[in-house]
Amino acid sequence: MSDVSASARVVTQLRNASDLKCLLDGRADAIYLRAFASADECGQLVAFFETNPRTVRFQRSSARIVRLGNPFFLINKAGNLAEEYSKPDILEAALEINDVLARVIGTVAAAWPYGLETFSHQGRAVHRSIVRRVNGGGFEPHDDNLATSMPSDQLASTMRTQLGLNLYLEVPAEGGELEGWHRRMSQAEYDTLRNPEPRQDYGVRRESLGGCDWWIRPERGDLIIFLTSELHAVRTSVGSRTTWGFFLGYRGDDRPLLIWS
Repeated sequence: MSDVSASARVVTQLRNASDLKCLLDGRADAIYLRAFASADECGQLVAFFETNPRTVRFQRSSARIVRLGNPFFLINKAGNLAEEYSKPDILEAALEINDVLARVIGTVAAAWPYGLETFSHQGRAVHRSIVRRVNGGGFEPHDDNLATSMPSDQLASTMRTQLGLNLYLEVPAEGGELEGWHRRMSQAEYDTLRNPEPRQDYGVRRESLGGCDWWIRPERGDLIIFLTSELHAVRTSVGSRTTWGFFLGYRGDDRPLLIWS
């Protein structure tokens, strides 16, 4: 059953720039569209994910993770841009399954007057979505912010705020809540508070932060947009949590939003 903390400020529609600006300006913690996709539509995308030959499994922290698509920051770190982006964007095939992802992208693009622009790096358009299944475990408090992690990249450096969008295809029986803190960190501060555990060193020590400022427990088919340039985490769960998601980059009111995975 979906639930939100008493402190959570959510916008329950995405019709125009004013709704997005509530999030960007800090007047809301998340845009939360309940039942955006039906159970059947979610099931069709889960089947596509489970049977895709490019779906891979790996271990991160205490969680068992299955992933379709690779995040740009890992591709760039590994230095295999040409190899990875010679493969088709998984979004292209998924758009043929049903119209959910077209509705997701169309809803965001229609709400923002200047629409969407695919993020590009070294002359290559990067992929625009990623699917993750987390089976048990969770994610430590961390941020996702290309503007601070890649300050020398001309396009990334123009981003003022980074947002994340998740469509929940499966939710666990217990746990799996999305948590957020109203806190941004410089790279130096982040490194000072970084978790020393090898499999948790992508995040900061939870005990250094205090309790989260808000949390949301979604249901299957819900869609959430939130600020990833602020610290966020996912609580430990019992069962599978599968999301289809991507990032959005805000560069000003008169620029398209960037989209990438």
